[in-house]
Amino acid sequence: MTALSRDLSTTDLGYLTGGAWGAVRTALVMLHGRGSVTAARPGGLSRTGSMPAYAEPLERALFGALYGSTSPREVANQRRVRQALAEQREGLIGLGLLRPAWRRFLLPAMLVLVLPMVVARLVAVDLLGVGVGLLVVLAFVGMAGWFLPRRTLSGGRTLRDARRRHPLPVGPDGVSAGLEPGLAMALYGTAGLLPAVRRFVRDGGLLDGGTWSRYLGDSPLDSSSMPAGGATGHV
Repeated sequence: MTALSRDLSTTDLGYLTGGAWGAVRTALVMLHGRGSVTAARPGGLSRTGSMPAYAEPLERALFGALYGSTSPREVANQRRVRQALAEQREGLIGLGLLRPAWRRFLLPAMLVLVLPMVVARLVAVDLLGVGVGLLVVLAFVGMAGWFLPRRTLSGGRTLRDARRRHPLPVGPDGVSAGLEPGLAMALYGTAGLLPAVRRFVRDGGLLDGGTWSRYLGDSPLDSSSMPAGGATGHV
């Protein structure tokens, strides 16, 4: 593993793998592994213990946003969690592992929509041949595809390096074992989880895009002071 990938937290790797939702799922599995969160009802989560002593900032934010029995998407939509995710994303962008949103969407839009219009005008006034103009447009489309992936080339290499460092072991019965649950979720998703953790993921509503409940506002806990250590910042 490179020095850069060693400096990344487990939820950072989850963000590289699956974006903000990947980081949230990783953090919730980590909290469950620490005995702090459990599946309270089908599609719901609740606290079962205290704040872990060495929790990552995203873990702290999620734990602080949990009250009663709450579905995972509502927890992820809390203000303190969104703030922690935004700061985590900015940290990964600063490391050159993720592309900023404007680069992912604005530049491809310009390459696909604006510049071909300019080429068409040049062709219309005979300043550019039709064949050459078509090649230029195709080149713009190809360049646009370069900017669409969330991860940069460095981010992809870092993730591949982490997976080489922590391969997914599979026993003779086909059950994966040997990885800490949070790291397994971060790098391999549910395929990397032991059956007991998979049940938590299923019962807690963490599969696919996660479940929602009727509640869509911020937690009342967001109006109080955050726990020691804070819920924001990049590790």
